[in-house]
Amino acid sequence: MNIELSDKLKSFPPFLFEELYRKERAERAKGRDIISLAVGDPDLPTDRRIVAEALREIKKGPNHRYPNTKGNERLRKAAAAWHKRRHGLTFHPNDEVSILIGSKEGIAHLPFAVMNPGDYCLIPDPTYPTYRTGAILSGGRIHDVPLLEKNGFLPDLGRIPKKVTERAKLFFLNYPNNPTGAGADLHFYKDLVKWAKKNEVVIAQDAAYCDIYFGEPAPSILQAPGARDVAVEFYSSSKTYCMAGWRIGWVVGNGPLVRALNQLKENIDSGPFNAIQNAVAYGLDNHEKIVPPIRERFKRRAEEFCAALHSTGWKFPDPQGSCFVWARPPCACSSLEAVYFMLEQASMLTAPGSGFGKYGEGFVRFSLTEPDARLREAARRIKALDWTKLK
Repeated sequence: MNIELSDKLKSFPPFLFEELYRKERAERAKGRDIISLAVGDPDLPTDRRIVAEALREIKKGPNHRYPNTKGNERLRKAAAAWHKRRHGLTFHPNDEVSILIGSKEGIAHLPFAVMNPGDYCLIPDPTYPTYRTGAILSGGRIHDVPLLEKNGFLPDLGRIPKKVTERAKLFFLNYPNNPTGAGADLHFYKDLVKWAKKNEVVIAQDAAYCDIYFGEPAPSILQAPGARDVAVEFYSSSKTYCMAGWRIGWVVGNGPLVRALNQLKENIDSGPFNAIQNAVAYGLDNHEKIVPPIRERFKRRAEEFCAALHSTGWKFPDPQGSCFVWARPPCACSSLEAVYFMLEQASMLTAPGSGFGKYGEGFVRFSLTEPDARLREAARRIKALDWTKLK
């Protein structure tokens, strides 16, 4: 039988990071010592206190039953309390907080809750690829919004065509930003909220890296006046607590939107394992003890790695947050040329900027999620490269 796959599935290119994983495995199979800085998968182990809490919770029989789809009460209350401490914002744990199987899951599902076929979804470029998933599957149309270095990698709202905004329903944003490392301040969010209310566009701000900041604490869009009328914000335990494999995130903000997403999820999944939810709740309750050392580690890595790149002619603004460095190579070349040159000449795998969108061409993304010694070795290899061989 010849099984014909759906047209929508065919519209998805291979997921960039899976392709990079395959390339890394193939090179390692040849016996090469590959340093992979291609994927943002934290190397730091989850804090032992969170692990101990998970082990205690796993042994409790009631946790083995189905969880509540919107998340258990302990975690929803812990998330609400954390936002109160972190941003000075009050969210009702029942109506304005919903737990996700990683923020990626909620981000992919949100368009199904707000978009109809033909509606526009505004997506930054360069971008995290998952923002496109739900928009495509829901029959929506995508308008790419350039993130340019000259604008601090912030969108120029005035350059979005009027005919697009008239049919736009949803705008995904992500600050601190993956892949550029750029930050957004509260002034930008205030302007964004005014624009969104005027044009009746829902804002979905992905704050996965909100606590991996290198200067002033990253603000929440929901601190902007009127933001709750138009915005939701996604959070993740993956980078903040180095819990990428545990798969827990949450969404807060506009109550009707949070409840709509949860209503959709009730028909798709049954929520994350309660023991893991309770472990994340412990992390949130003890955030101020657990997270600062993680943030400082990524900050130190960024400072050291950026210094090495600057010294060898790479051109870029230093990141304001996240675990990535987004830079132009020392010579004029395409993103893929630079990536393959480093793979061949320095046994390093990085991510081509073109994989994040048209406006990522010419950049390379380095992930700082390898042990310190490996990052220093990577910097040494970069310094030894002769880029004239690529010209």
